[in-house]
Amino acid sequence: MKERLLSTALGRRLSIVLHSGLTPHKLALTFCCGIAIGVLPLMWGTTILCVVCGHCFRLNHVALQTVNYLVYPLQIALFVPLCLMGSKLFPWGPSIPPEILPTLLHGHLAASMHLLIWITLKAIGAWLITAAPLAVSLYPPLLMLFRRRFAPTAG
Repeated sequence: MKERLLSTALGRRLSIVLHSGLTPHKLALTFCCGIAIGVLPLMWGTTILCVVCGHCFRLNHVALQTVNYLVYPLQIALFVPLCLMGSKLFPWGPSIPPEILPTLLHGHLAASMHLLIWITLKAIGAWLITAAPLAVSLYPPLLMLFRRRFAPTAG
C-alpha cells in the first residue's frame, strides 16, 4: 500500500513537471542531460553539474534534478563497470588491485585518496566515451516522443 502511494505521488509530481510549459525540445534536452550527468561516476558532484548545465542551456532545474535523482540507482550500478572499463582503456597510473575495498578501508588515508582519485578519473574517461554519445543519440527519439505526446489536439 505504501509503495503504491509513493508511486502515485511520484507519478503525479513527474506529470506536473512534464506539463509545466516545457517545449518538447527543452524536455528532451533535460532528459538527455539529466541521464548523462546522473550516471557520471562522481558520488558528490552531479547535483552541482546539473545546476550548471541547467543554467547554461536554460533548462528547468526541477525537471533536470528529478531526472538526475531518478537515475541515481543506475549511477551506483554503473560505477564499478565504468571503473573497470576505465582501467582497461587507460592503463597508466597506479594499477587497481582486485582487493580494492580492503586497501581503501585499511590503508593509509593519503594512499587511499590517491588511488581513489585515479580510479575516478579513469571512470570519468570511460563515461565520456560511453554515456555522452549515448545521451546525444537519445535526443532524437526523445524529441519525437515528446512532440507526439504533447502535440496540440485538434477540436
